[in-house]
Amino acid sequence: MVVGGAFVCTACAGEPRVLEPRTPPSREMPSVPLPPSPPPQGSGRVILDTTDGPMRVTAQADTSFVPPGASAAPSRTGELCVTPCAADLPEGRYRLFLSSVDGEHGDTDDLVVSSGLTVYRRAPGKYVTPSVANRVLPAIVVAVGAVLASVGLVIAAGASGPNDNPAPGLVLGGVGAAAAIGGGFWAYDASRAVEQRGATTSWQP
Repeated sequence: MVVGGAFVCTACAGEPRVLEPRTPPSREMPSVPLPPSPPPQGSGRVILDTTDGPMRVTAQADTSFVPPGASAAPSRTGELCVTPCAADLPEGRYRLFLSSVDGEHGDTDDLVVSSGLTVYRRAPGKYVTPSVANRVLPAIVVAVGAVLASVGLVIAAGASGPNDNPAPGLVLGGVGAAAAIGGGFWAYDASRAVEQRGATTSWQP
């Protein structure tokens, strides 16, 4: 029964391991060349930067939000640039989709664009799915432990004579069961994804 539970732990996927959120980036001005002309009327200029290397930034306007003093919601949607970079956007609220240049990591965040210059720096969050390779060794430990436990029980059960000592079999079975249980917990932990929320620092110089 115990060894069977260990095999169940090997097969199942655990809940994600949630890490502490990222530390907000410092207020460092990114080295980004700015266009010589000011942004169009009703737009703001945003400097976009990410702490973990370049990321592609796509913006989706929140059409339910009309900025104060405006008569319509922003409609800009599409890829902006690769960080660090600068972009002019109509004033309003946007959902940002950030993707690493290799396409392996992504993040989302919200941005409010107002008149003037806004500096946006993001320490991106992450969600790392477990690798099948990470679960191979725990599965081997569970299998070996199950074999040892079974052999130990057979040895202990065969020691039925008055001069037979079941202790070696019981010890072997106990070691095998402990290995199977430990491997099961190890396999469960290896099956858990890792999740960490990002953090943003945004200001207007």
